[in-house]
Amino acid sequence: MDPAMPALTSTSVSRTVVKLDSGCHEFKIIGYSSSKGIGVGKYITSEMFTVGGHHWCLRYYPDGYEKDDRGEYVSVFIESVDTASDVKALFDIRLLDPTSGAASASTPEVVKPHVFRAPCDTWGFYQFIRKKDLEASTFLRDDCFTIRCNLIVVKELSDVADMLANTSINQPD
Repeated sequence: MDPAMPALTSTSVSRTVVKLDSGCHEFKIIGYSSSKGIGVGKYITSEMFTVGGHHWCLRYYPDGYEKDDRGEYVSVFIESVDTASDVKALFDIRLLDPTSGAASASTPEVVKPHVFRAPCDTWGFYQFIRKKDLEASTFLRDDCFTIRCNLIVVKELSDVADMLANTSINQPD
């Protein structure tokens, strides 16, 4: 033992329990050609869905989100609709093939956990797909396409002591 190091008199241990809730939402765009031309920064919203006890929706920007992209891209964002609390989540947004049901390659960039701030926060892809690439793809059929969002909500239960305090342990006599 190092003489400069005092002897250890106690040891402590802590832990946390992380719970993940996951879900998937599919947003079908019917009449793609009619959705184009609504303007950069304008969006169409999916129905609200619930994952991990939080409410969400998808925002589809047929002419893109940013003017710098000159309307060449479709943008897609996920929105946390909750007004009460922040929520940490990971998500993946892809296109679905209407014939096989197979999903496109992963979204343009790797998505790290994001903290969606209350009240209402969005996160997503400014350049989800070029319009000309979507229009030439197998994902667009009969003027329709489907966006799939896989979502994982991270719930951290750090108060393990309370959980353990409520657990009874029978000791032998």
